[in-house]
Amino acid sequence: MVDQEVIGSQLKTDRFPFQSEGDITLAVRNANYTLGPVMLHIVMKPGAAIPAHLHNGMAEALYVVEGDFVNEGKQYQADTSLHFKAGKEHGPHTTKNGCKLLVLWTERTSNEAADLSDFVFATRAAWAMSQR
Repeated sequence: MVDQEVIGSQLKTDRFPFQSEGDITLAVRNANYTLGPVMLHIVMKPGAAIPAHLHNGMAEALYVVEGDFVNEGKQYQADTSLHFKAGKEHGPHTTKNGCKLLVLWTERTSNEAADLSDFVFATRAAWAMSQR
């Protein structure tokens, strides 16, 4: 059973609430850490910029969904992800032609590697079905 369902067409999109230049919008897809990382959808119009910044206490993963994205002068195309440790300065972020970003923030700031062994089937029946 899904704990939260987010339909893109039902999201509230607001002007980017932090210091920035140009036309940038933000839609919060999840703000509840108990449901996983905070998930933000950011749209930067051509020429928009977000100054260098950092996030104390949370790491950030940024995925370029569409367009061109520039971080610290280096350009990244769609299907690129960037990862920043908690407290590490990153940016400025800019775009020449515009971009769409998916940003994930997590409270987990340790050096632990992901433990993929915690993926378990809910029942033996589900396991049996997967083996067919």
